[in-house]
Amino acid sequence: MQNIAATVLEYVSETRHLDSQPTSTENTFYPAIKVLLSAILKEDRLPFEVRVNTSEARAKARDMPDFVLGDDKMFIGVFGEVKRSTVGLEDLSASIEQKDQIGRYLAQTGVVIVCNVRGFGLLACEAGYERPKTGTVPPEKRALIKTVDLWSAVSVVGSRTKIDEAAIADLIEIVDRAVTDYAPLAEPADLAKVLARQARDAKEGLPADLKPVKPLLDDYRQALGLSFNVDDERGDRFFRSSLVQTAFYSLFAAWVLWDKSAGPAEHFDIEDAHKYLPIPFLDALLHDIRHPKRLKALGLEEHLARAIATLNRVDRPLFRARMTFPTIDEQTSAAAITYFYEPFLEAFDPKLRDELGVWYTPPEIVRYQVRRVHHVLKTELGRPRGLADPDVVVLDPCCGTGAYLLEVARCIAEEAKADGDEAAIGLELSRAFQERVIGFEILTAPFAVAQLQLYLLLESLGRIDIHRIHIIAAMR
Repeated sequence: MQNIAATVLEYVSETRHLDSQPTSTENTFYPAIKVLLSAILKEDRLPFEVRVNTSEARAKARDMPDFVLGDDKMFIGVFGEVKRSTVGLEDLSASIEQKDQIGRYLAQTGVVIVCNVRGFGLLACEAGYERPKTGTVPPEKRALIKTVDLWSAVSVVGSRTKIDEAAIADLIEIVDRAVTDYAPLAEPADLAKVLARQARDAKEGLPADLKPVKPLLDDYRQALGLSFNVDDERGDRFFRSSLVQTAFYSLFAAWVLWDKSAGPAEHFDIEDAHKYLPIPFLDALLHDIRHPKRLKALGLEEHLARAIATLNRVDRPLFRARMTFPTIDEQTSAAAITYFYEPFLEAFDPKLRDELGVWYTPPEIVRYQVRRVHHVLKTELGRPRGLADPDVVVLDPCCGTGAYLLEVARCIAEEAKADGDEAAIGLELSRAFQERVIGFEILTAPFAVAQLQLYLLLESLGRIDIHRIHIIAAMR
């Protein structure tokens, strides 16, 4: 917070000075606003970048807000409106000026950050109000959720200038909630970061005493061979992380598959998670977590609802276009689903990531290493079909999201094609993953992603039996 405090003090000093100049206009304050909001987004590892005076992207802008929080593809998540310091945030939020500009912004994204230079406010729609796809949100359906006056929070003590820490916290909360609880999302990396932030909140909200949910320990042990000593500090922390990862990745995996067949107006809910979740262990564990007594003991109900609401504000057509999944003929491009591995864990539990050495391996390296083994098997070890040989057992002891296993699958597929038997690719891969290609993973999140990727790959080939794919989670 110290870095942000210095930035806020600099912002207040600069904007007060600019406000006193007779030549200043609204545009005069844009650079200072951009620096301040960008610092908060960066410090909190939040998605989106700040663009001000949207003539920077005028050719693609649907409207001309004073600033936006969006991605590098010109997708807008949050609109921002700026007025001079004489305008109250309440008046700005209720404004219908300029053909109800504020109402139009709210209709488009459901959230607006209002700024009167001296402070900021978070404006959204009233709870329960379903905003129109086009048109405007009327003033009576708007909710000014939180405001902060930065100018009044600054004081001079002796020779030092200080700012109230509560005001800094309020400003951070405004930006944080605008992105994590209200803004539409389209980029896979952005969704991963937002879900990670929400998962972190869920983990931090778990009770100090986990004894009421100890039966869940048996579920992990029976399904995956995972055992946790919750009386040990490290074991307790790992169990908490695994538990929350399980819940959030269960929802995400189910949502991905639900989206493939859901209509444009449909909304995802918790029952859809059970209907579409193809990974038996995750489905069973999510069912156990949802038991009313355990939900109450864990305090997860609110957090699961928050995650589902986030999935329901994703721009699904755009997300679908950007969310690439692995194919059998993919070469070196990385599937966008990998954003839900290292970046997710970095935002969710960076200490655990460092302890376990979770680092993304570039696809070029994965390809080279697997192909090198494939070549050696064929040329030096007497296995002319390399990794496709039915007597070759493949074991990945730390499979992560399954990158190496997927490259093995491509080698097997290429051998089947070379044999002139393309129709049998799906059958051969299905047998290989049932009998001799095995992955181990100790983190629930990448375990879920690996299962999902292999499920989608085999499904695309017309062969799927997720119950017999050998990806196992086990403690090292």
